[in-house]
Amino acid sequence: MKLQLNGEAREFTDTLVLAELVDQLGMKPDRVAVELNLEIVPRADWPATRLKDGDKLEIVHFVGGGGSAALETDARNPDEPEDVADMKWTCPTCRAESTAGFCGACGEKKPGLHDLSVRHLLGHAGEALFHWDSKIFRTLRVLLTRPGQLSDEYAKGRRKPYVHPFQVFFIANVLYFLLYPVIGWSGLKTPLFGYQHWMSYSGWATRLSTHHAAVKGLSMVEFSQRFDHVIDIQARSMVLVMVPLFAVALLVLEQRPKRYFGEHLVFALHYLAVFLLVIMIGLCGAVTLVLRLLRPFGVVLHGMESDWYLSVCAALILGPYLFFALRRFYKDSISMAFVKSVLLLFATYEMLNAYRIILFLAALYSA
Repeated sequence: MKLQLNGEAREFTDTLVLAELVDQLGMKPDRVAVELNLEIVPRADWPATRLKDGDKLEIVHFVGGGGSAALETDARNPDEPEDVADMKWTCPTCRAESTAGFCGACGEKKPGLHDLSVRHLLGHAGEALFHWDSKIFRTLRVLLTRPGQLSDEYAKGRRKPYVHPFQVFFIANVLYFLLYPVIGWSGLKTPLFGYQHWMSYSGWATRLSTHHAAVKGLSMVEFSQRFDHVIDIQARSMVLVMVPLFAVALLVLEQRPKRYFGEHLVFALHYLAVFLLVIMIGLCGAVTLVLRLLRPFGVVLHGMESDWYLSVCAALILGPYLFFALRRFYKDSISMAFVKSVLLLFATYEMLNAYRIILFLAALYSA
């Protein structure tokens, strides 16, 4: 097994856990801090942290005493002569002095000559974002493959290995609006034309928008352009409105066991992140691709017809996800989880409608 140990490739004959590696290196556990794939590993987790081929570790060995203890970033012999004065540096974060790669007071890494080079910046960003064991990928993997577990881990206090629930939702939100020009499905930022022709309340929306255009002295073409521009901006932030709406539905359904409203918010954040990633990006993107491929053969879906097919497919995906998530997080029985998942599917549809109406009114009065 090959490991990257403080920037150097090292070969180890057996599969190891972190505690065994520290022991093999001859270090005292109470004087060592370990960073595995850019994440600090608590000492209590060392016996259960199994190392894999290609893992990158920074091992910081505290020597000396006091809050400004010196640090060593490798398994160097403490008796090895060195010019301590030449190694001393001042931490830019807490101003403490140190003699090695990390600050003994706050853990800040020693600045290097090449830290701001493009190569270093891209390499560090790539490691943080795309390493399979990074927080982002670990969080998304659990979110999409183990319904409810991410919320359960957060409620139980196991939060360090994962991205915060609000960050998960934010990432999904950014990805959706980043990919929207490719997907082109007006699920979360419906243009004025859609409000006037595709909604059950299109008559009301048409009358209201026509009135506002007349009050502002604009033609409907000019007002539509202003409306669509405003809604494009506001939709990105107002998506968050759906979170408390869905959490209220959970509060009504999940009376036992008694939980804090914050727990319902955590579940709602994770569920809506799945909604954005799987339905608004995955499903809508796939449908858009299929329709483009079928267009030369005369297959075209419009307005409410396409929305109906999409709603059915979304229900077939979200229903089972909700069922297993409710079982894991709320410990519901099979029958109760089934009933509640059906009710929450309806709540999802109504939540989306409420969001669209709120967004319509906000854009209407801002355009």
